[in-house]
Amino acid sequence: MKIFKNLLVCIILFFNCWSSQNSDNQPNNIHNNPFYQYVKKYNKNEIDSIINNNDTTIIVAWTEWCIGGQDRFKNLIPVVNGKSDNIGFISIFCGDKGKLVNILAENDFKFPVYLLSNSLGGIDKVRFNRLFSGLLKNYKSVYYVPVVIICNSQKQVLNRDTMVQVNYETNNGVAYYTILNLVR
Repeated sequence: MKIFKNLLVCIILFFNCWSSQNSDNQPNNIHNNPFYQYVKKYNKNEIDSIINNNDTTIIVAWTEWCIGGQDRFKNLIPVVNGKSDNIGFISIFCGDKGKLVNILAENDFKFPVYLLSNSLGGIDKVRFNRLFSGLLKNYKSVYYVPVVIICNSQKQVLNRDTMVQVNYETNNGVAYYTILNLVR
């Protein structure tokens, strides 16, 4: 019995130390972060509304494990901030809520991000494909993330690209240039 009590105390102490070291992921801490306000639970009705109420919508789907997604946003922020009234913007994220809040804060990203779920690595693209095929009319599967999709108010895909199709230094993907032309 004494061994059991000692073992139980050790386990409790271990988890106490472990949770305090990983406090960035704890709900109490992320709720106090001012960037928490930009994290939204994925809501198909809200996404539909954004698409339906804009002539054109830019959708960026990204994951916590893909640094390219964060880099893509750094290049798109001036475009998104300067957008005209008839262009919608949707960001969808697969990953941990605490990590998302930290990414938003570290990069000073001040736009709503819809949290789909925790990341499952390479399976995230399957989740995005399932989500977008149910949302957009002529969607074709992607094999890489992040992905940028441009659609119209009738939910038809006008253009898309993934980081694999984009030169990292010039960010010269097809959809990126389409975005630049839309917001000029």
